[in-house]
Amino acid sequence: MDKRIVKTKRAIHAAMTKLLAGKPIEEITVTELAEAAEINRKTFYNYYSSVNMVAEEMEDEIVARFDETLRRLDFDTLLKDPQTTFNTLARLITSDLDFYRSILTNRNQNSFLQKIISSLKERVMTLYAAQIPMDSKLVEYMLEYIVAGMVSVYQRWFESGMKEDIEALSSRVCTLAVYGIAALLEDAQTDRS
Repeated sequence: MDKRIVKTKRAIHAAMTKLLAGKPIEEITVTELAEAAEINRKTFYNYYSSVNMVAEEMEDEIVARFDETLRRLDFDTLLKDPQTTFNTLARLITSDLDFYRSILTNRNQNSFLQKIISSLKERVMTLYAAQIPMDSKLVEYMLEYIVAGMVSVYQRWFESGMKEDIEALSSRVCTLAVYGIAALLEDAQTDRS
């Protein structure tokens, strides 16, 4: 892709992130987004037909980054060394702190956040569900619990000023998730016996 296109799209994404920190996506206009990106409306329309199209592209990029990260982690590593997984996800969040802060701390972005969460849960189910020795409905509940818990913890972390080291925080989240998963796996094995 041409460097100018990349630069312009990055400016639009950065402007969108900034605007999302203050208002719901439904209230962001093309004019406002173009001004925040320091481009004119015509330039905006060269790349996007609407603000929602920018949001969709950003969602797709986030899901692709998480998907790529999850694909690099084999299931055995996920089970044997879950801390690595949680630290990897924490680094992914810190790679774009402004964006994650804006969608996790601005309650007006709930629909945007829910789209991302739904896509991520779907990806995890696709990648790992067949390898988890328990009922798929139980896997869905487990995943819902873990993802909701992680999102809440990271929301609180951002809201409290990010004072704690994110890897230390991820370690605690990992411990909570792993002990919960271990208990469910044990229950599932007992049920099959």
